[in-house]
Amino acid sequence: MKFLVSKSLHANPNFILLLGFYSFLLLFYFVGDLFYLGHFFGTDTQMVLSTLQGNEEEFLEPLSLMSLLEHLHIALFLGIMALFTTMAIVLRLNLTKGHKRLIISLSMGTLLLESLALLATYFLNENFVYIFFYGTITWHLVGVYALLLTLKELYWTKRDF
Repeated sequence: MKFLVSKSLHANPNFILLLGFYSFLLLFYFVGDLFYLGHFFGTDTQMVLSTLQGNEEEFLEPLSLMSLLEHLHIALFLGIMALFTTMAIVLRLNLTKGHKRLIISLSMGTLLLESLALLATYFLNENFVYIFFYGTITWHLVGVYALLLTLKELYWTKRDF
């Protein structure tokens, strides 16, 4: 397990293989999660509001508080785990300090805002749905971007040995 502690991504061929597969599978998670959220809540802000508040004309009941909290609990846990491990890899990439800081801050910040905005949309004001909707898309896209950078550095960047 010592190779997991190395700061160099290219220190061990097993490490490259492990991170490559992990990054590739996490790409599927990020894309699949967007499809899941599109199916669960809807693919635009009006559909999200209809899911949360219900729609009498379409005979849709509002989402129960229990279902909302269950979704939030699971989604927040999985999002934190996926982003945390992705950002741990980003720290080892050959990027500027500012670029790393931007990727980490943007992804983690929008995950937090997305979760708070979902609760605020449900309890306070429907205008928070925009923060929820675009925050969800943002943290997923930043995660995908970080994973693509990882794959690029692992397999397509010239290394000095």
